[in-house]
Amino acid sequence: MEKHLLIGLKNTGTQTVLADGTVNLGNVYRKFCKANKCGIPCFNVTSNGITLNHSGIYKVTATFVGTGETAGDVTIQLAENGELVTGALSTQTITTATTEFRTFVIDYLIKVDKDCVLGYATTDAKTISFVNVSEDIDATFTNVVVNVVKEV
Repeated sequence: MEKHLLIGLKNTGTQTVLADGTVNLGNVYRKFCKANKCGIPCFNVTSNGITLNHSGIYKVTATFVGTGETAGDVTIQLAENGELVTGALSTQTITTATTEFRTFVIDYLIKVDKDCVLGYATTDAKTISFVNVSEDIDATFTNVVVNVVKEV
């Protein structure tokens, strides 16, 4: 039985994410990653995103603890290669700005396809990130945890 490849990132520092801004995912806290036959690792990480380099289906679970800088609806949404993913979002209503902390959870499956470019097999890698899509409401997060598991 093949072991699942996985990566976990967390950011426990306080961060303010402007409206339409990208959440800082922090640093790797767990990782089991193998390279493919071409030497390409399954995951590449930056502070704002995770690139999924191998074809297959990945389960993404992201948890954010935060509040709004003003009262209103705060929404965090998953993006693939910079494009927002319909339905992969979490909204919380903040009534008391800056002191009322809520937990946002996004759970989603992402498919990474194989392709053929100029006669060579390749993978259409996807970079995932999370965006504060709240309308004119900046958000403050005190805890961010993102886990990605390559299921198949």
